[in-house]
Amino acid sequence: MTAWELATILVAIAALLVIAALTNLVIKLRIVIRDINEIAAKVQSVVDDVSTRLAGQANEIENEYRRVDGLIDTAEKITERANFLSQLTFGVITKPISRVGSFLRGTFRAAKILKGR
Repeated sequence: MTAWELATILVAIAALLVIAALTNLVIKLRIVIRDINEIAAKVQSVVDDVSTRLAGQANEIENEYRRVDGLIDTAEKITERANFLSQLTFGVITKPISRVGSFLRGTFRAAKILKGR
């Protein structure tokens, strides 16, 4: 066997070892890629569930905000009406009572003055 034949056999064996190592590496990479795809699918499923729940909660919060905003508007209207009613009551009841009181004081003074003569 010549040196050239020996070198060819050694290169062929080395090439077979490299091919075997690369084949093993490709098989492991395919397993890793399959696992990564499974994990990515699970993560996507979880993200979809969470985003659906968050969207639902956002809608609930928005509805609650609108309800509270409506309650605030109603409370403001009630307050405005109560203020108007208070002013109206003051104008309708207090002013005449005040005038009657002033009239009675004037009458009592006039009676005292007439009584004193």
